[in-house]
Amino acid sequence: MTCPHANAAPSATTDDLYTASQVERLLDPSHPLAQTLAWVRRFLAKPNQELGRPGAVCPFVPGALAQDTIWLTLAPHTQAQRNEIVATVARFRDRFLTLDPKDGEDSMSKAILIVFPYLTSADAGLIDDVQLDLKPSFVEHGMMLGEFHERNESPGLRNPQFRPLRSPIPMLAIRYMVDSDLPFLHRSIYNPALRADFIRSYLRRLGTRVSRNTFDAAVSALVAAEIEQLDAVKIVELIMTR
Repeated sequence: MTCPHANAAPSATTDDLYTASQVERLLDPSHPLAQTLAWVRRFLAKPNQELGRPGAVCPFVPGALAQDTIWLTLAPHTQAQRNEIVATVARFRDRFLTLDPKDGEDSMSKAILIVFPYLTSADAGLIDDVQLDLKPSFVEHGMMLGEFHERNESPGLRNPQFRPLRSPIPMLAIRYMVDSDLPFLHRSIYNPALRADFIRSYLRRLGTRVSRNTFDAAVSALVAAEIEQLDAVKIVELIMTR
């Protein structure tokens, strides 16, 4: 399948970040950033009957749009090269930390959306691979990296048939970790050692700020991951002694 935005060549300002208000004021509605923002407003920022709970698909988004703390940028290359995508994400991770607000509660509403209009649906796996490889370094520093594309199969938390991360144009989203991220840190797709590392990072950053129920859930998930690691070691030892 050919991506309808595959020929959207980066401009001289490709490496620039646009706030949502700047995108709407400065860019044509046909521009990939404008189309991405329109999707964010009509999907992520709105309720959805398939979601399984009240509120926006992404609870973070309405407040961030109101505060104008969502930045968007075009990836500064035109080929699906993994090393270039990794370098781009690393660069904007560093940029993210320099953007205001840098700390306090308001900083939790800050995000960068890196948009990849040249990637086709066949390249979706590349976005997933980069996100999976880089997520540990993000989580270690109290940040999250989310992957969006039209083939995304990540299920909703309350409705496994819902696909909240499917977007018409591929992108990777950078933001700070928040208390509601716990379910995304101990998913079964991660091995127990990685789950344990994720939850430790979560507790270091948010342990004193989350509710008692969330704290207890995080500790329980950490203990379960540690036990699973011990069980795996015992199984290996048993195999080695046979």
